Amino acid sequence: MNTRFANRILALCMLCLAAAAQAHHSTANFDRNQVVTITGTVTYFSFTNPHSFFDIDVTDEKSAKVVPHKVFAAGRVLLARYDWKPTDLKAGDRITVSGYPDRKDPNFMYLTRIVFASGKVWERTQIPD
Repeated sequence: MNTRFANRILALCMLCLAAAAQAHHSTANFDRNQVVTITGTVTYFSFTNPHSFFDIDVTDEKSAKVVPHKVFAAGRVLLARYDWKPTDLKAGDRITVSGYPDRKDPNFMYLTRIVFASGKVWERTQIPD
């Protein structure tokens, strides 16, 4: 096998891997034409890469049932650049969040805005797409 052919095969493989990696971290499952706002109590916070996320229990106003929600956000590295700290969210904190709902599961969302228990407000518009 000549070197030129081997280099082309290697380049093609790298392009395929890059496309797969991008698809894995996509937010395409969230409806960016809608924004939902919920208020509830944090039950778990994962300040990690490639995406941070937290769980929040929301009490349904009509049924008074507690409904768990999962809120996805940017990764730890990016959030840290915007002054997020691992201690910003802890179990028991009462917060209000807004975000893009998942297209299939109304209890999942991608964070666009949060009002922390401390009163600090963060908005997704601070991070370029």
